[in-house]
Amino acid sequence: MRALTLALLLTLLAATSAASADLLDPPPTATPVPGITLVGHSVDGNPIVAQQLGDGPMPILLVGGIHGGWELNTVLLMNEIAAFFAAHPEDIAPNVSLYVIPAANPDGLRHGRKAEGRFNANGVDLNRNWGCNWSAEAFWRSQRVDAGAEPFSEPETQALRDFITALQPVAVLWYHSAAAGVFAGHCTGEDHGSAGLADVVGRAAGYTTGQPFSAYPVSGTAADWVDGLGTPSMDVELESAQAVEWERNHAGIMALQCHFARLGAGDALEAFVARACREGEQDG
Repeated sequence: MRALTLALLLTLLAATSAASADLLDPPPTATPVPGITLVGHSVDGNPIVAQQLGDGPMPILLVGGIHGGWELNTVLLMNEIAAFFAAHPEDIAPNVSLYVIPAANPDGLRHGRKAEGRFNANGVDLNRNWGCNWSAEAFWRSQRVDAGAEPFSEPETQALRDFITALQPVAVLWYHSAAAGVFAGHCTGEDHGSAGLADVVGRAAGYTTGQPFSAYPVSGTAADWVDGLGTPSMDVELESAQAVEWERNHAGIMALQCHFARLGAGDALEAFVARACREGEQDG
């Protein structure tokens, strides 16, 4: 499986951008790309796309690259995930569909692993621009960052918000690097299942789980906002800033699918669980 290089990814983004008008309003002769949905556009007009894999009634959304080039390895991981499950559809639970957004912040990709690559073309940190616990005073490490003029001020977060609202996924995973942990989203009020599913993913992938992110204060995050919808959500933080950590993240996604497969009934689901789910694996 060949990882998507930055140069190739930018070429694909440019090509998709040039055709984005056709995706939004296709002419009668246009040939749609199966399984590819245009989620929206960035500040600079680059497309944000989602790939659907499987057709089960329980969508799981996987999102990489919300911090652009600064977390390029999450974009490459999403590419490998999409390529693997496209080649191995039998590894998708019959009641699940996977939706993969490789690059939620395509403008930031152009800068590579530089601090400016973390932000969109307006200089906004997209993971401080969501509507739960948003604050104009936002941080990355010890420095102040721009959280936007208000929640959802940016076209990227608006597009992702609308896509998630329409999709109604059963879980949303946001991939980051490199805090080596799985951190459950939490907005306000009752438990929406984020902590339990974060434990399922974290234990299978071998990342620390069960603790809140405490390296520095965070506000207005995507995972918290999704949790506030009543949908389980989490940040999956890779251990490395360069490696994609394919094996452990594949294991985490399979464990999550097994959790939902066990909620259903029927011969196809029983066969999937018997083949793909580890014996003795416990749900969180």
